Amino acid sequence: MNLKAVARYFYANVPGAAAVRFAAKDFAAPYFFKREFLGVKLLKIGNGLIVDVGANRGQSTAAFKKLAPNSRIVAFEPEPGSAKRLTFRHRRDDAVTVLECALGCSSGVIDFFLPRYGRWKCDGMAATSYKEATEWLKNPGRMYRFDERKLTVREHRVACKMLDSLGLAPALIKLHAQGAELDILKGAQGILKQQKPALMCAFPSPALTEFLADLGYCPHVYDHGRFKSGVAPPSVTFTWYLTDAHMQAASKPS
Repeated sequence: MNLKAVARYFYANVPGAAAVRFAAKDFAAPYFFKREFLGVKLLKIGNGLIVDVGANRGQSTAAFKKLAPNSRIVAFEPEPGSAKRLTFRHRRDDAVTVLECALGCSSGVIDFFLPRYGRWKCDGMAATSYKEATEWLKNPGRMYRFDERKLTVREHRVACKMLDSLGLAPALIKLHAQGAELDILKGAQGILKQQKPALMCAFPSPALTEFLADLGYCPHVYDHGRFKSGVAPPSVTFTWYLTDAHMQAASKPS
């Protein structure tokens, strides 16, 4: 039996279970993070800018604060509750800026979908498409005894901007945007060509890998203190996309 799927069953059905679980996760975020984030230390970002796309509850921001303590961070989160929570958490930290908007290949106002399953508000699965916002939950390996009747989706409109329009010069961009990663990168082609930031992309599609290859990026997996060529397996969230210059910097002693 998949214990994570059973745990999610309790989030959805036991009052307060999800709140307790995610409060604990928020507390632990600076100390326990996905091992892929350790690649940040190889890149020697210093006081450079990190763009956190899909900041959600701030797990990635917390990891970046731990691993690159002198960096500046601009975090993007279109889900209103998560954005307000993250803004409040970093209200006294001048190195972190939270922007409540989506990113894409064009600017405007777009539909945004926030799923709820029973008592569990699934803010981490909010997406710019209904399919992306719901299909994760429907996978039987992820939700024990899934019941379609308990799934509701709230739709609202959010501002969407192109990353190129914001005048940023990042050293690193992390993207975890429920399938919108390629559109976001298409709206950041100026930055990719001029600044050549390192990239962390969640569950990349072949189309995304092909798009970045044309811009001089190759996929890598962080593995035991080094970057190895290739796309991360499904069990690993993030694939790193790096240029030759990044690989040269990562190979130099600290």
